[in-house]
Amino acid sequence: RPLMGANIFGCDICQQVCPWNAAAPVAADPDFAPLTSPAPPLEALARFTEDDFREQYRGTPVTRPKYAGFLRNVAVAMGASGDAGYREPLEHLAQHPNDLVAGHAKWALEQLSGPSPSKDTSECVHI
Repeated sequence: RPLMGANIFGCDICQQVCPWNAAAPVAADPDFAPLTSPAPPLEALARFTEDDFREQYRGTPVTRPKYAGFLRNVAVAMGASGDAGYREPLEHLAQHPNDLVAGHAKWALEQLSGPSPSKDTSECVHI
């Protein structure tokens, strides 16, 4: 999981390393204009409802892993960052009814530094 880094999909890496993209001209045709912001903040993506997800990414490859897979990947990217600022959105995702999403959000919370304010740490062993 940590090897994903801040990438939500493999497409991110492909776009960055593709030699064809380095020399590609910017297209004037509106059909090639980006549909969305290329890098929305992870905390905003974590708050997407299923309707938001469908509306934002309809007709794009982002829908392939479906909504739950999208949220799973967002949680993994947050956890891999190690940024404690993602604690609140991850705590929200950890309560998600989908076990895939909740499980990955719980893993991500474990990756963040510092204790969770909503977690009882009285039984934690400190080394």
